Amino acid sequence: MKSILATLSSSTGLTLFGVSVLMIQFTPNASAMSDPLTLNQAIQDAFQNSPTLQKSHSQYEQASWKRVESLSNFLPKLTATANYVLDKKYAVIDLPFNGVKTEIPQIFPNGDAALNVQLPIFDGLGSVYRFQSSLRFEDSAKTEFNWESFKTEREVTLRFYQVLASTILKEVAEQNVKTLEDHLKDVNLFKTAGVSTKYDVLRVDVQMSEAQSELLNAIDNIAVARDRLSEVLGLDGDSRPVTGTLPVLSPDLAKNVTLSDIAGRGDLQSLDLKSQGFEKQEEASKTFWVPKLYMYGQYDLYNNLSTGMLDTSNYRSDYVIGVGINWNIFDGLASYSRSKESIEERFQSDKNLQIGKIKARQDFDFWNRKYTYFCSIYQARSEDIKKSTESVRLAREGRHAGIRTNSDLLDAELELFRARAGLINSQIGAIEALINIELATGKKLYTFN
Repeated sequence: MKSILATLSSSTGLTLFGVSVLMIQFTPNASAMSDPLTLNQAIQDAFQNSPTLQKSHSQYEQASWKRVESLSNFLPKLTATANYVLDKKYAVIDLPFNGVKTEIPQIFPNGDAALNVQLPIFDGLGSVYRFQSSLRFEDSAKTEFNWESFKTEREVTLRFYQVLASTILKEVAEQNVKTLEDHLKDVNLFKTAGVSTKYDVLRVDVQMSEAQSELLNAIDNIAVARDRLSEVLGLDGDSRPVTGTLPVLSPDLAKNVTLSDIAGRGDLQSLDLKSQGFEKQEEASKTFWVPKLYMYGQYDLYNNLSTGMLDTSNYRSDYVIGVGINWNIFDGLASYSRSKESIEERFQSDKNLQIGKIKARQDFDFWNRKYTYFCSIYQARSEDIKKSTESVRLAREGRHAGIRTNSDLLDAELELFRARAGLINSQIGAIEALINIELATGKKLYTFN
């Protein structure tokens, strides 16, 4: 098994549901890809390979370095320069000596090295606001990463069970086709014996055609579901057979969930933190008009006595220390424009948060109703299966006794297959609804195994 590990720095302290998250770039080999795929393995593969999750983690790392960058506004700036003159022609100045004009060359060093330091003292609190803004953005990126991790886990769960449900529905469709094939053989034999009519043959033939179409549709649904699962796993063309059972969900799972739980959604918390970051960024941008006070110092080594680069004995030194002020009076409206841009960025962030809250409430109401519906459908289909199973038994016995026809048995078996398919569809519908309720509220309601 080959893998390239890319672990989170131990200093980040990034967690998912209280558990440290390890980012791993993973490429399954042929042997691993042939093993059955369980839900836990699918979730693990998604955490290791999902491009969306890796992108979110990269954004968190970027925000962390932005915070480090903002600290530079409080620290001294140290630069060093060095120069060596390869060729020169001195500038001259004319000075009178004893009434005679004499040209004096303005000698400058053939080689010099300088060390400069500058320490910010006051910038109108702009650096403080920028640092506070970077902290908000870092917290926002961290919260967004945790949300993406939760979202990825639930999306993998949904896609996994959709593949599993499609596989079970395919098996049900295959059983239906096989049963109709048997009926078609029987009815043809009965027609030859004069017991059945052409009508009976045509009726079974039509139902057979419909069943074969349903089987083709089931096969297509498996392919679509597999592609969606591979996409969320971050794998191209994953063909491992899925293994597991569809869970039976209780209607009480979503009973105690309310709209107030929406406040716990990680993406909304991230947007709120991002809005706070833009607010601090806006405050920082307003300080462009404040004079900037700083201290500076410079130390020079220079040689203006000889032309040798390494003539260390001829190098002399000087230094200067002072206090400076920098006041941006007019810069072509660049700083003013940036301050206005920050105002609009904050406004857009606030509106994104407002849109997210409205959509979260709508999603919660919609999927809550859907969950109740599919749970009730599951109960109804469970009863239908019991009744249809008994109906098939009675129809089979009645046909043996000569009081039921082959058509009666066929109708009973078709009702049983419809009930089984309806049961599977209601299960996956309930799973989808519950996961979307969890995504709408950011609250984990059920542990899928």
